Amino acid sequence: MLYAGIDVAKNKHDVAVIGSDGTVYVRHQMITNNIEGFIRLKETLDNLIKATGEDIQVGLEDTGHYCYNIISFLREHRFSVFSYNPLIIKEFAKSATLRKTKTDRKDAMTIARKLLTDVDKVHFETNPHMIELKYATRYVARVKQDLTKQKIQYIRILDITFPELVKTLGGKNDMAHTQYVRALLKAYPSPRELSRAHLRTLTHLVQEASQGRYGRDRAIQIREAAKHTVGQNSAALRFELLETISAIAQLEERKATAEEMVNEVMQTIKSPLLTVPGIGNTLGSIILAELRNIASFRSPGQVLAFAGSEPSVSTSGENQVETGHMVKRGSPQLRWALNQAARLCAQYSPNMRRYFDKKLGEGKHYNVALSHVVKKLVRVIFHILKYNAVWEEEKLIVNQ
Repeated sequence: MLYAGIDVAKNKHDVAVIGSDGTVYVRHQMITNNIEGFIRLKETLDNLIKATGEDIQVGLEDTGHYCYNIISFLREHRFSVFSYNPLIIKEFAKSATLRKTKTDRKDAMTIARKLLTDVDKVHFETNPHMIELKYATRYVARVKQDLTKQKIQYIRILDITFPELVKTLGGKNDMAHTQYVRALLKAYPSPRELSRAHLRTLTHLVQEASQGRYGRDRAIQIREAAKHTVGQNSAALRFELLETISAIAQLEERKATAEEMVNEVMQTIKSPLLTVPGIGNTLGSIILAELRNIASFRSPGQVLAFAGSEPSVSTSGENQVETGHMVKRGSPQLRWALNQAARLCAQYSPNMRRYFDKKLGEGKHYNVALSHVVKKLVRVIFHILKYNAVWEEEKLIVNQ
């Protein structure tokens, strides 16, 4: 068997190939990240297979999005491709040498040697459904980020042009994001226009946009507040408000479409993870996309470490104080999803709720108690994904 290691980068990839006896067949080959480079790689691998009569396995680091195209190309040409988390390669490199050297050439050889030493490489096989899920979940996350930024700008503009509006609506910024308020501001984007609006027209707009929840009284309140506002009547801010409302509407539509795509992929995967109370497609998709293959982890502790949800421990010599602060390295998306899942599971699962209350009863801070729920939930998730099992409430042990 031959083992090819590929160190992936943005514009080029570095390749090394070794045999099962450690013979180096390709010490270093650099290929460009385009079709010419990919064809050159295929020709190299095909020639080695013909010359040696051996099959070849290809390993690479799962380095952001740069690896997806080459994985897809190699899979299309029926090569066995294995994807490693960069942390695994880093730890393997440390165990292999005491020298602190890092180059693309050496990294490619390290990956090839890691592939050679792994007995059960099926754990690291690339799963196209999980890659699709990662695309979709990361896109949803980016759209949500953009949407949050636009909503912040929306409130900022209202604070300048119409600061009395939020108080008139009940004092909470969330009320300014309701559909009827946006419809109102889209029709009358400045307090001056609102103050001069015909009451009947204003009432009809409020009733229709709020689906009958609000009517004449709310229209009067808003118009009166607009008449006495201290806000600025700015043409530039009026324009910005209209653009921001439009951007929010577009982003909300994109978010809904993206979440629909996530739901479609989740229906294809049909993971038992969704049987966990509090975990639906939103959180389940993030957890699955970030973990990819549970077989890559030997224990629940490794999942916690990968998420950065384990407490840091540094005890040496006279320093025997354990701070307990979370290391917060690894996948922030997975860490967020596990925390949200633990919070919801503690609401919907009676046994998890008792466990959470038990930790609070011991005097632990809310976040510390929640971290204990995360740890217990990860053990359950590990078992569910490892053995394709379902959630069983009666099997939870809460006295630990």
